[in-house]
Amino acid sequence: MNHSLLQSARLQLIHQLVYFDEERFHILDNYFANERTKKKGEQFVEDYTRTLENIIANFEEDTLHSVALIGSRIQTLDEGFEDCYTIVFPHQADPDRNQISFLAPFGFQLLLAAQDESRAIETPIGCSNVQVRQVKYVNMGEPYDKHRI
Repeated sequence: MNHSLLQSARLQLIHQLVYFDEERFHILDNYFANERTKKKGEQFVEDYTRTLENIIANFEEDTLHSVALIGSRIQTLDEGFEDCYTIVFPHQADPDRNQISFLAPFGFQLLLAAQDESRAIETPIGCSNVQVRQVKYVNMGEPYDKHRI
């Protein structure tokens, strides 16, 4: 990744920190229906922002690709089938292009996964064990800026 792409990625991660700071209560109130899930959402926001802060503080290409972030492409293996997803903000979601919202159950459960980590992913049809084969940040992590429209 060249220097300007790295700087763009760093700026996107900083924008994500601002987004979660400004939208924290909106996200928790609108996407986490009850107290149990809201606590899970609060913990996610804390873990995610702490991870972003650590990556920004120790910013290198390796740390950028160390865990699945909003803007990361994740190659998975599930029951012998390989697939590739990019975790994005809700306004960027496009299931036909395997761009899944971080608020969708599958995307949410993949966030912060590291390469070679296995995750038990709960879906409406049951639970499956998904192995994360590769994580790569691909500059898809720009939050929607309501001030740009």
